[in-house]
Amino acid sequence: MTSSGTANAPVHAYPLSTRVALEGLGSFFIVFAGLGTALFSSGGSGATVGFAYGLAMVAAIISFGHVTNGYFNPAFSLGMAVAGRLKFSAALLYIVAQTIGGILAAAVWLAMMRVMPAGATPAMPELFGALANGFDAHSPSQVPMIGVLIIEMVAVAVLTAMLLGATSPRNKTTMGPVAIGLAFAVAVAITMPLSNGSLNPARATSVVFLADSWALGQLWLFWVAPLVGAALAAVIYRYFAPVRTVDVPVRDASSSALLSSGAVLTQAHSESTVEGATEGVTLVKGRTIAGVEESDDAQAFFDAPQK
Repeated sequence: MTSSGTANAPVHAYPLSTRVALEGLGSFFIVFAGLGTALFSSGGSGATVGFAYGLAMVAAIISFGHVTNGYFNPAFSLGMAVAGRLKFSAALLYIVAQTIGGILAAAVWLAMMRVMPAGATPAMPELFGALANGFDAHSPSQVPMIGVLIIEMVAVAVLTAMLLGATSPRNKTTMGPVAIGLAFAVAVAITMPLSNGSLNPARATSVVFLADSWALGQLWLFWVAPLVGAALAAVIYRYFAPVRTVDVPVRDASSSALLSSGAVLTQAHSESTVEGATEGVTLVKGRTIAGVEESDDAQAFFDAPQK
């Protein structure tokens, strides 16, 4: 019997190239909004920056989330893959596109700084160093490495669990994007004084090449912690997700034996159905069977009315 309420990775109606491009675009917009708010908002408080990240995520999910199913964050993409909602090969391409999108967003703000009047902004390494994520001496609150590791891992794990719940086919609400964005905004506001609020490896990578060398040396933590947290949350969610059983008529002895052995039919994710595809395909212990009866030419011959 399966221990998951999720099916194998779905087949998408959109080509992979389109989904990868939209993941990069969504990541660009989210990082662009967050960095811009941190650079130019008066005071740059954690709540203000968190609100910018969260609102941008809501907009990106509403616009592109139904197409990509990756949610513009390497940690979330890994979580969706571990939960069985995304192929690992697609998740890898998503992560590359998301990281490139974040770096391009930082490059746009770098170009903006270049045209500012002399003396209007600090030197580039100091300016972007203030936006980089760090621990120990480079944490806004001098939080040690283990503390930042724990908070990043736990926060991303909770966010991933909420993402999986909000996008579950059993969740009929239309407020999923708002819930995800609000949760992310709150998490960023909490972690801003601790680690400068990453929770997104693409965002953490976006400024390290423009800051001092310490930022690149501490970048590993802001990849490891979110990815591990997201993977753990997805594994736990997949294990405890309820399994929906479906009664299927039994035609022969072999299928009867298969069903009586305790096999469970799982319902595929609602977004995994390609428009126009044949309905009724389910999974039995990892094997695909059709929900329609197979034709038997010999039986049809004997059942046909005699002339």
